[in-house]
Amino acid sequence: MIHSYHEGMPWTTQCNQGLEAVFPDDMVVEYCYLDTKRIPESRFARMAEAAMERVRTFRPDLIMLGDDNALALLWKPLSDYGTPVVFFGINKNLRRYFKELPANMTGILERLPLFPWIRYLKEVMPEAAKALVLMDSSRTAMAIRDATFGGRINVSVEGVHVDYMIAADWDVWKEAMLGATEYDFILMPVFHAFRDSRGEHVSVGRVVRWASENSPVPVFASQDYAVGDDGVVGAYVISGEEHGRMAAELALGILDLKSPRLPLVNGSQKGQFVFNRRQLQRFGLVLPLEIEKRTIYRSSIGQ
Repeated sequence: MIHSYHEGMPWTTQCNQGLEAVFPDDMVVEYCYLDTKRIPESRFARMAEAAMERVRTFRPDLIMLGDDNALALLWKPLSDYGTPVVFFGINKNLRRYFKELPANMTGILERLPLFPWIRYLKEVMPEAAKALVLMDSSRTAMAIRDATFGGRINVSVEGVHVDYMIAADWDVWKEAMLGATEYDFILMPVFHAFRDSRGEHVSVGRVVRWASENSPVPVFASQDYAVGDDGVVGAYVISGEEHGRMAAELALGILDLKSPRLPLVNGSQKGQFVFNRRQLQRFGLVLPLEIEKRTIYRSSIGQ
């Protein structure tokens, strides 16, 4: 199991929980973490080669790749290696990686429900007319931009004018958020790859606490661990655990059939509402009954 990100990142942990809920107790699973949210891109190739060395040493019956960076870095050597591969958590169009799906690969696509989230927020804030989607400059952010905005610089969703911005670094992101006074709310779907002025990775906890303390308008995310008394107002969440479960079931099917020729799967796009009561009160927001009935309330952010 080769993850794009680091051990302990909440999304990665959720995916592992889903995998482990499905895998039989006697299955031996080796985990490898590329850590691409925290290390500089100049080290990506080195980490990918180390992962391939783990593969050659462990000689698995099946290899799993979690998220876009793992697929981008390893699809070519793994297609040549020949062992069945199941990828999941993929936001980017697969044609950006290969013209044809390699014969030994299949997987699950992740499609972040960004526009549905904006439609729901319009119900929470009926007067909202303008929103900003603010992201880091990771591959995941670029994939979300391409999938949702295409070549457009802005879109209209339920009468809400939506701009997006890719922030090159932590200081640019903070400046953009402080200057977002013309917007009614901010969405931050990905915010995991920032470095501070000393070149150190900015933790998830630090990012969401800063957003909570400094944003002039309500901030929403796509991760439950960003919601809390000192975090964002709410999130519309795709479950990492459910995504991991689906990937594990696909992997077991391949092992049982001894063939990778199982079809690609679009991951479940049904989201879960997560809100924080204190943050809702802070901005004078009241959830419509239909959303409130489907809401989980969270008080503490993750790290």
